[in-house]
Amino acid sequence: MNCKDLWEKLAKDNSRYYINSDKGKGITESEFTESGRKDYNRLIKEDNHIPLGGVILEIGCGTGRMTEFMVDDFEVVIGVDISKEMVKQGRKRLKEKLNIIFLENDGYTFPIEDNEIDVVFSYIVFQHMKNRKMVESNFKETYRVLKHKGIFKVRIRTDKVDLNRWWGGVEYTEQSIGKIIKKIGFDIIKTEPVKDYGLWLWLQKP
Repeated sequence: MNCKDLWEKLAKDNSRYYINSDKGKGITESEFTESGRKDYNRLIKEDNHIPLGGVILEIGCGTGRMTEFMVDDFEVVIGVDISKEMVKQGRKRLKEKLNIIFLENDGYTFPIEDNEIDVVFSYIVFQHMKNRKMVESNFKETYRVLKHKGIFKVRIRTDKVDLNRWWGGVEYTEQSIGKIIKKIGFDIIKTEPVKDYGLWLWLQKP
């Protein structure tokens, strides 16, 4: 099953759980929403490297768990997701939030013009990508859509796992992802390991 078909199935089965599995399969809407609020505040609002205002793009937005809290701090919020069902549910969940745009994509490219975005953000999404072509294409597309001096904050996987598991994805070392970053043209602002399984990257388009 390819990545798009997999996430279409998971979205229909139990979107809240597959977006945030911390509370188990019985996660309630209120628990889901509160987890999004906490993660947004912790990972974006309180991050001094992320300039608020302007246009933000979230890669792998799902049904808008974190996306809904971006509207208070950014003029325009764009969420892209590989799953048509996730996008459909997100539009329904957040129909009152008029400055959110949900877009379905193919997992490799963004339906967005060049140099349009101030901040690109992605959390627990790249760790599920099943092949390196997808990861690298998302980095290239992010560079393309970012404005001059735009910021990209993303978490990648560093531990080797079974790709056949729904949550499995390809892994990188700081050195191997660094080569890709350099080749694309990003400047590295900061890196931060997440225990033995992840790495946060703060990148800037020169």
